[in-house]
Amino acid sequence: MIRRIELLNFKAHGKASFKFGDGVNFIYGPNGSGKTSIMEAISVALFGSQWVRKVGGKWADYLRRGATSGEVKLYMSHMGSEILIVRKFGENGTTPSGTYMSINGSIIARGDADVTAAVINKLGIGIEEYRNLLYIRQGELRRVLQEAAYIDKILRLDEFDKLDELLRELLNELRAKRERVGGKWEELERRRQLLATKTESLRQRLAELEKKLGELAGVKEKYLEAERRYLKLKEQYVSLAKEREGLEKKFEELAQAAIEAERDLELLEKEIEEIKRASEELKGLPQIGDVEREYYELRQLISIAEKIPPEARSYDPVRLEEARRRLEEATKRLAEVNTRLELIRDVVRLASRAEGGVCPICGSPLRPEAVKRHELELAGLEREVKRLEDLVQQLRAEVRKYESLDKMYQAYKDYLKIDLTSAKRKLAELEELYRKKTETERRRSYLTALVERERDVAERIKEVRRRLEENEKRLKEVSSRLSQIDREVEEVKSSLEEAEALYQQLRVKHDEYLATEALVRELKAQLKDAESELESVKTEIEKMRGEIEKLDKALATGKNIRNTLGEIKPLARQILLRAINEELNYVFLKLRHKESFKSAQLVELNGRYVARISTPTGYIEHNLLSLGEQNLLALSIRVALARALLGGAPFMMLDEPTEHLDEEHRRRIVELVRDLTSVVPTIVVTSHLGEFEEVADVVIQL
Repeated sequence: MIRRIELLNFKAHGKASFKFGDGVNFIYGPNGSGKTSIMEAISVALFGSQWVRKVGGKWADYLRRGATSGEVKLYMSHMGSEILIVRKFGENGTTPSGTYMSINGSIIARGDADVTAAVINKLGIGIEEYRNLLYIRQGELRRVLQEAAYIDKILRLDEFDKLDELLRELLNELRAKRERVGGKWEELERRRQLLATKTESLRQRLAELEKKLGELAGVKEKYLEAERRYLKLKEQYVSLAKEREGLEKKFEELAQAAIEAERDLELLEKEIEEIKRASEELKGLPQIGDVEREYYELRQLISIAEKIPPEARSYDPVRLEEARRRLEEATKRLAEVNTRLELIRDVVRLASRAEGGVCPICGSPLRPEAVKRHELELAGLEREVKRLEDLVQQLRAEVRKYESLDKMYQAYKDYLKIDLTSAKRKLAELEELYRKKTETERRRSYLTALVERERDVAERIKEVRRRLEENEKRLKEVSSRLSQIDREVEEVKSSLEEAEALYQQLRVKHDEYLATEALVRELKAQLKDAESELESVKTEIEKMRGEIEKLDKALATGKNIRNTLGEIKPLARQILLRAINEELNYVFLKLRHKESFKSAQLVELNGRYVARISTPTGYIEHNLLSLGEQNLLALSIRVALARALLGGAPFMMLDEPTEHLDEEHRRRIVELVRDLTSVVPTIVVTSHLGEFEEVADVVIQL
């Protein structure tokens, strides 16, 4: 059924492809080589995120270290169809575009959840059946014999207990709700009685108040007429009072303005006197000539002269000419010595090539003394060239230094002749004269501006006197109006007091009328609300009565269902055990290694499952069997469960089934796996030892 699986960046495998066939497929390799990873890849391909959540992992656990995405491709054949399942994934889950399932080349599902649903539908294998029956993980072979609830979980009989618990909780909730609804019904009944009493009381009170309101109806017109007259007189009185207040304020403002005008007049007259004195002073101010330009020019010369560097003051232009002359002589002498040096070098070079003491050019004899003399002269000339070169460099530096000083000297040459002491004395005299001129001109400007204001001040004096005359005229007018208002106020006040007495007398009766009218409206609103609430309570009571009847029926039905479930679960267990035992005998007889084992049977005793082996001498329970025989029985039960629940086991995967077993038990497991192919078409088994190699139809070595 499983034909091939291709992996990309899945756990330990970078890029790998593994082929499977019918019979025993043996995955062989050392620990850590990726054997279990292949089985995990098959599980991920079949069930995707369901498998990742089931084993408590995350997608990032399946990625090869350093990779950002991985992929699993599983090729299967089933009932004449070729199936391909592809799941591409990253750290956070599968990618929809890279996850699909195809049958005979046609894609039938895309996306993680849809592909898993299509696998379950096509193969008829759910994740629980796969995990508990078809994929036996490392160390879990005998778990089916060791855990009491394991078989119930496989058979889904634990769902009866879960359903019973759910029904019990539901019944408890219904009982609590019945108590709440009943209590609320009783509370509503009490409330209905109170509302009925309240409604009747409101009707009686409303009739009494409407009668009283009719008796007070004539007071309203008299009160409104008295109120209009009173408010009109009060408005007139207030208006006169406000006008009197405004006139008093205006009188105070005019009086204050007169005082301020007199004060302004006094100040202006003093200012006229000051202007006359300024005019006389202006005539006596002295005239000082223009000393500003001379002062600033001298100050600039002194500033520059003080900045002249000492080396510029002590510099003599003759030094530059002398340095240039000495540099020229040294350069000329260096050229002469270099010419002589080249000549002597040629002579020494020729002498070195002479043979037999004869010159190679002219054929003249060359004595050793002459050659030695030339060599000594050459050494002396070389030393002289070095000395002259150093001297030239030194003189050039000296020339550059004097050229810089000469440039500075020429820049300050015109300022070197200034006598700073005399110049500073002259500058102080000019500064004092300039200061006196500045103060005089400032005083002259002030006095001139003051004198120029004389005409403006005279005009202002005329304006202030005019304002004083106007204030006096308006003060007389305001005083006359105040006297007239006082008389009018006294007349209005008398009528106002009379109207107010009548108004207050009728106001008491009117307030009683308004209070009664408001209370009538309030009682009508209360009566309406009470009647509406009473109807609402009656409706709610009827509704509660119907809900109580429904809850009582639901409680009775729930009790009946719980009783029925308690009867169905044992019956379902017996039916399933009968079907499993029929398959178990068939599988067990195929796999047994002892002729004395006649049959196997799975029975339920006191809430636990016991596997019994029939022998000529009687029954043997599974816990009395050897480890190898327990492995045989456990594997037989798993195959029988798969045949009973799934109609057959299309494949089985065993991960390290021989781990921690001795040699004899490993041999028996190998035989058991070989015999298992008679009832299961495809077996995939892993081991880090080579014991399955002799019985394997396909060997995958890592």
